[in-house]
Amino acid sequence: MDLAIVAHAAEAGRNAEALQALHPSFPVEAPRFDGERSAHIPDVSREGHADCAACPLFRFSRCGGEEGQSASNIRLDMSRLSYTTHTAAARRAIRHPKEWSDYVMVICSGRAVSSITLPDGRRQVLSILLPGDVVCASSLFEPISGYAADAITDVTYRRFNRSEFKALLSKNYGLFERLAKMWAEESERADQLALDLGRRRADERVARFILNLAERLARRGMANGKTMDFPLRQRHIADATGLTAVHVSKVLGEFQRLGMIKIHDRSLTIVDESELRRIGAPH
Repeated sequence: MDLAIVAHAAEAGRNAEALQALHPSFPVEAPRFDGERSAHIPDVSREGHADCAACPLFRFSRCGGEEGQSASNIRLDMSRLSYTTHTAAARRAIRHPKEWSDYVMVICSGRAVSSITLPDGRRQVLSILLPGDVVCASSLFEPISGYAADAITDVTYRRFNRSEFKALLSKNYGLFERLAKMWAEESERADQLALDLGRRRADERVARFILNLAERLARRGMANGKTMDFPLRQRHIADATGLTAVHVSKVLGEFQRLGMIKIHDRSLTIVDESELRRIGAPH
């Protein structure tokens, strides 16, 4: 049994006796959260979360900057939705794949991963969750997603009532259109992941992973030029690219040796973007 998985399960509040009877990827109790408070969307700006401006949902509220009648209607309708705010410490569970939930979860700050784990403990990371990401798009319509979500860093997220959210989608085409774009992006990432795992070499997979993450952060205004916050461990990259942590370490070491990237103090700088793109997006 993978000791890392056992440790992760223990940190999520599962007791040792239950672990003997159940696989660690199927916890016997719901994740524990260290904070919760009720609010309404207009209160977001007063809560002072630095990443709220990046959120594709919250930017339609009073703290948003979009203009036009459609945006105004979305802000007005979104202001009527209630939510609860939660925090999850690094390496703690946010959502379990078998968990029944009546909520749509949105990341406010921090980094998390959505994943699927096999019975023998092998895990495939489906997405690195950034501020503004819906934890699972299917949760907009289904109570069970089948995906796990775990915090990489300390994470703040919000839970919207699914029934309220669906009612809003049914009458506000502008919001539905924006969410449809998010679903399309998620579908595209899934297609590229299948291609990565099936046809791309290890260096191509890692290069694409770095470039895609950098582009997503840049679109949200969360990158400092070519430098981005990089709290991910090698095992996160390994689980996202279908490689081993040792193989990922070798590839990252080679990229640094060739002067393509620089990793230091939980940050990554793309030094030679053209060469990284040549490897990550071959014609």
